[in-house]
Amino acid sequence: MLEHTASLLRENTGTTGILDTLRRAVEVLAHHDIPHLVVGGIAVQEHGYYRVTLDVDLVVPDILEAVEFLTADLSGPFVRVPNCETRVRDQRNGVFIDLLPAGYVLKDGCKVPFPQPGKVSDLPVLATLPDVISLKLDSWAGSPSRRLKDKADVIELIKALDLPRDLPVKPATKNLYEETWDALQADQ
Repeated sequence: MLEHTASLLRENTGTTGILDTLRRAVEVLAHHDIPHLVVGGIAVQEHGYYRVTLDVDLVVPDILEAVEFLTADLSGPFVRVPNCETRVRDQRNGVFIDLLPAGYVLKDGCKVPFPQPGKVSDLPVLATLPDVISLKLDSWAGSPSRRLKDKADVIELIKALDLPRDLPVKPATKNLYEETWDALQADQ
C-alpha cells in the first residue's frame, strides 16, 4: 500500500500529515483489536487516482467504541470534535478522521452499506477498488449536486486504471458504473 506516486502527491501538496494521522489512528485501533477499512480520498489515491484529500475516512464496526479508544489517551493526538460523535481531530496537524459505520449506508437514500472490516492491523487496510467505486457512485447518486467529486473520482479511476466494464461493483451501482464506463468509451 501507499504507493510512491500517491506519496509524492502528498509531499507536493503539503498533505503528508494526513498519512501520519492515518497510521497513528490505525495503530490505536489495532491495539484495541478494532478492525478498519480505509475508504474515501485516501483509498482513491492509493488505488491510482492521485487527487488531494484533507481528511481520513475509516470504516469501523462500532463508531462510538472507536472514538472512545482514539480519544482515551488525554495526552494523545486525537480529540473529540464538539457536536459530532463520528469525527475526531488530530491535534498535531488538524486532520479530521471521519468514522463510518460498517454494515450501514452513508445516509437516507443511499443503497450501498459500508463493508465489514475483517482484519485487525496496525497498517492501513484499503477497501477493495470495487467497494470504493460502489461507495463513491452511491454517494454521488444520493446527492448528485453536492457529491460531484465522488463521480469524478470514479471517472478518473476508470481512466487511470483502464478498468473493465464488468468490474464487480455492488448491484445497486452496477447500472451507474456501466453508464459511466459507456459514456467514457463514447467520448474517445
